[in-house]
Formats: sequence, C-alpha cells, structure tokens
Amino acid sequence: MKSLFDRPSRWLSIPAFLLIIGFLGWGYYSQSASVTESERTVFMMDTVVQIRAVGPQAEAAVDEAVKEMQRVERMFSRFDEDSAVDRINRAAGTWISVPEEVIALIAKGVEYGHLTEGAFDITIGALMDLWGFNTESPSMPSQDELHTALQTLLFSEVELNYMTNQVRIPSESVLDLGGIAKGYAVDRGRRVLQTRGVTHSIINAGGDIATIGGRPDGRPWRVGIQDPTDSASLLAVVEITDMTIVTSGDYERFFELDGVRFHHILDTKTGFPAEGLRSVTVIAPDAAAGDALSTAIFVLGWEKGQELVQQLDDVEALLVNAEGENWVSLGLIDSVTFR
Repeated sequence: MKSLFDRPSRWLSIPAFLLIIGFLGWGYYSQSASVTESERTVFMMDTVVQIRAVGPQAEAAVDEAVKEMQRVERMFSRFDEDSAVDRINRAAGTWISVPEEVIALIAKGVEYGHLTEGAFDITIGALMDLWGFNTESPSMPSQDELHTALQTLLFSEVELNYMTNQVRIPSESVLDLGGIAKGYAVDRGRRVLQTRGVTHSIINAGGDIATIGGRPDGRPWRVGIQDPTDSASLLAVVEITDMTIVTSGDYERFFELDGVRFHHILDTKTGFPAEGLRSVTVIAPDAAAGDALSTAIFVLGWEKGQELVQQLDDVEALLVNAEGENWVSLGLIDSVTFR
C-alpha cells in the first residue's frame, strides 16, 4: 500500500501523472461580470496541484478551494506536527478527541480495509517507515523487521466513538491516512467550487483528478493515462464528466537494488512491494474512493482486482499487468481510447 502524504524526497522518483489533454475550448465563454475563468498552480501535499474553473467569481472560488485543500493537508498529514493524525499516533493505545471530520475519514478508511480484506490498511505507517519511502534513503528491510512491522497492521482494531468524536488506535500501530486523504482533499476542493457556483472545473493533484461538468466547450474532459513502461508516452485517453479519476503505478516512487526495482505500493500480507500489476486507474464518483481503491486493487492483483471492480457500483477501472496486458471494466470501454 502507498502513502501519498510522503515527506518531500529527491531519490529515484517519477510522480504518477494523469495529463489533461486538449485544453482547446478553454476560454469558450466570453468574459462578463457574471461568468469568469481562473487557473491556479500551487504545490501542496508533496505534489503540484492545478485548478481550472469557470463560474461566477471564479478566482475567489479557486482561492477558497486552495485554502480548503491546504487545511485538509494540515489536518491529515502525519508528518505535520500536531496534525490530527500526529496527535492520534502520539496517543496510540488511548482514546483521543478529534474533529468529527477526522472520525469520518478514519471510518471510511476502515470500511475500505474490510471491503478489500486488508489490501488497504490505514495502520500501515510503521511498514512504510521501515522501507524509508518517506525519506531520501529508502532501503530493503530484513525479514525479521518485516515480520515485526506486519504485526502493526491492525486497521480492524481501530476504535471509534461517534458520540464523543474519539478514536483509539492499537498501541503498536501507526495511523497513515495518506492513501485516502489526498483524494479527500481534492473532493473538498471540488465541493467548495460547486458551492461557489462553478460550472466547469478540473482539479489535478499529482494524478488525483476531479471534475465538475465537462469542458467549457461542452465536450468531456480528456485525461491521458501514462504508459507504465514509458514515462514519455501515453497508454490511453479517458473521457470523463462530473467524475474523478485516480491512477496508482509502480513507477511513482521506487529505488533499485542489485538490478531489482522496489516500489512504494506495499503488499499488506508480505510487507514487500506488490507484484503482478504495473498500473491501476480508477474512475469513481469521489477521489477519496479512487485513492483507496486504486491502491487496494494494485495490491490485490490482476484477478482479484478485477473481481473487486465488478462488485462495485459506480466504479470503473483500467488495469495493466506486468506482461503489458490491459483490462478495462465494461462500463469504461466506450470512454477509453488506447494510443
């Protein structure tokens, strides 16, 4: 499983990306006092975030969306001192009061843990730390270290009290919501834009993409999916409207040892990088779901990953395995064009 609120690092890292293709048509509206356009690029959540919006007072709406996403980052990054997640980890083994919003996201993370039979686990922090994927010097742990770290993956033992807004994680566990919180931040940014009357928008947070409506020219947004075997090429283009799209790939963050590449999406059963898939793209109504599911499907692998997608309503996916084979869920076939 991966963590997407990692500390900044400069080791062998190729960020996952979903490219927004064909901005021809941006500027479709004539400028007026009531309808404006705005575009912003900022760095947050250890990635580049782009927001484009059309609507009443679009610039103010984008400003507010950026502030909301930054607020979410401060709350859920376990590396930010005194964030909600940091306080929970420091209080491991005891009950601690947190905002209702934090309880809700933890509950969602636990739900995806059960849904994926532990392939997604919000208590993966100790295992991530062991590999050092949050540092500039990652390395392969010993079998004994992995065995010990795997004992701390206990998402099903996280306790929540909805009446008092309190949470208690096992004393040996390290909560890490990075695998779902970036998507949640994107969802919150999109919600702000919708509330402010934005009619056409796209948010791209390092590959976590959320849209409002289609492009200003009336056509769907066209999103390019990176070829996992060639960082300079696209595998496919997906058309989406009012949806989110998230990709997880083994090319995002990795290091090499004796000619073997070790990537950061960890199998919660073995403790090693998950094998079998190269890339997973999930289309879902919200980016938090896409975040968690793209990671879980990657860990589950080719067959079990497909089975999970087919069980879920309103979720579509494109999988690429280690042999270069592609699988597209039935509801996505008409929206995908391979390059």
